[in-house]
Amino acid sequence: MQPGLTLRAVLLLLAVTIPVAGLRAGDNSSTNETARLAPNQMPYFDAVNDPLEGFNRCSWAVNDWLFRGVIYPLSLGYNTVAPKPVRTTIGNAGHNLTFPVRLVNSCLQGKWHGAWEETQRFGVNSTVGLGGLFDPATHWKIGRSDEDFGLTLGHWGSGPWFYLMLPIFGPSNGRDTIGLIVDWPLDICFWIGVAYDDEFWPKTLRPGFTFNDMSGQAPAMKRQLDSLVDPYQALRTLYSLNRQRLIVDYMPSVGGDFNPDPTIGAVLFKPVAEDFADQAVTRKVGIPATGKKLSYSCWMQKKPAPLVCYLPGLGSYRLDRSTLAYADMMYRHGYSVVAISNPFQKEFMERGSTMAVPGYGPADCDDVVNDLKVVLADLKKREGDQITGTSLSGVSHGGYFTLMIAAREAAGKLDGLSFDRYVAVNPPVSLVRALDSLDDMFDAPLRWPAEERARRMKEAIYKALYFAQGGLDVSGTIPLTREESEFLIGLAFRYTLMSAIVDSQRRDNLGVLTVPPDNFVRQESYREIRQISYAGYMKRFVLPYLIKTGRGTDPETLLAATDLIQSTSLLNHNPKVRVQINEDDFLLKPEDIDWFRSTFGDRLTDYPSGGHLGNLHDPTVQETLAKLFPMATQ
Repeated sequence: MQPGLTLRAVLLLLAVTIPVAGLRAGDNSSTNETARLAPNQMPYFDAVNDPLEGFNRCSWAVNDWLFRGVIYPLSLGYNTVAPKPVRTTIGNAGHNLTFPVRLVNSCLQGKWHGAWEETQRFGVNSTVGLGGLFDPATHWKIGRSDEDFGLTLGHWGSGPWFYLMLPIFGPSNGRDTIGLIVDWPLDICFWIGVAYDDEFWPKTLRPGFTFNDMSGQAPAMKRQLDSLVDPYQALRTLYSLNRQRLIVDYMPSVGGDFNPDPTIGAVLFKPVAEDFADQAVTRKVGIPATGKKLSYSCWMQKKPAPLVCYLPGLGSYRLDRSTLAYADMMYRHGYSVVAISNPFQKEFMERGSTMAVPGYGPADCDDVVNDLKVVLADLKKREGDQITGTSLSGVSHGGYFTLMIAAREAAGKLDGLSFDRYVAVNPPVSLVRALDSLDDMFDAPLRWPAEERARRMKEAIYKALYFAQGGLDVSGTIPLTREESEFLIGLAFRYTLMSAIVDSQRRDNLGVLTVPPDNFVRQESYREIRQISYAGYMKRFVLPYLIKTGRGTDPETLLAATDLIQSTSLLNHNPKVRVQINEDDFLLKPEDIDWFRSTFGDRLTDYPSGGHLGNLHDPTVQETLAKLFPMATQ
């Protein structure tokens, strides 16, 4: 049930999910409040107070329009004429000119070592680095201290007061807005503008540096905005908690008895080609069942090659980092690849699904099959002479659908849709047990003493933020305890559920929620939604909807139909199927592993360890996986 995350992507999503179990930044009462909870109750707090949500969402709408309509299109052209080395050089110069901001605020916080490091950096980069165009200080391992006045106020005890989305400037809060004003005249660009007041270019110097820095990230930012249900809420949480982390100067310990769940290794699975997302060709096709157009992305080999249709994990977007990593892996092995989003992702939910709520395996599979037919028909019409064969592959939730579709082919129920090979990676056997396991992962902090729970959850979140910003080399053992890793994994999946509830209930409100999520001000609605578990979601949303729409009358019978064991004989007699599992996958029980072995025999690749997708980054595992497909390039 992989949600499509890798240490920057998984943990970045972890960062935006903190409202699920976040802590109010700067609120010293949170620990005492948690101590009063029942032993089996998880603490729930808002990450930051947002009394101006209405105004802030209006500002966000302006910023979103500016980014999509102005900055992003301009960035594409700018990136063409200014390649990455040029943009890096310009960015170095812009950062060098803000040296006084960092120096003054390091001193105001009494961080004399940081002030000295910044002085060294400025001196070295301004001379040897030719006016800051280059960064020899980093090469010489001179440290940095990125301080500003907002952090200074926080250092001396000021809380954020309230969240504030500034037009053009972006996310902030009451404290940081004052800091922005105070820091403004400390920027050398400000004094260049004063010195050349009668000329235009000095006034655009800092905006120019800002645009240069944003342009390189614009394509990735656009993909992330497209994939999120509510980017405003995600950015608010990410910004607020990361600022709090910087204020407390959180540094995780790299020594200790760390034993993270192997699943956390999935964060290391990433595309080899940095620009692989930019190589995708994205098209839209009309889906007859919904009357809407669904997007798919493909990477075609220059010469005729077999095609892999990829179904990503739970909540994954067709262009998120885990999907890109899998597509890049197959592309490097000589395959063309086409990908669609997962049924729990908003794009599929809004355009490719006939269900009001996702989560019922057989019904979601109906939609996946119907959408694949349209996508493949369009792709073969355009690229038919370049496709020599077609395979279906999926990971986690996508692997579950891969096996369901393979069973349907064996039963003669695909109506003309057929594949040369089916390859499922780490699929769950029982959706019910898998969802229960996701809830258990999220509830891992309940194993901590109640009085320590909030603090330790907060430390785990700070670790995620620290790792996501490249603060630690995680090529070896990731320095997380078992409970921390389980909580962070569970937190990522809980965000997927929260997004699915928000998006589905905006379009088709089933009347389950007390506060509808389509209001412009949504804090109260999110407080209600984020406390719903996967088990609660199935019980309160999915099963009543299925019964109301006539798909069944007995909840137990409906749930039983989602279990792959129901298709044992069909899968056993389909020689095209290949499966890869890890024995320590937290979604699998011992009886599930026995079922895989008895059903697939020598068509099963079984690893003793790796957690849930935690070994996909291993080149040896990738080579073995690629050989499961027909006509693999050796």
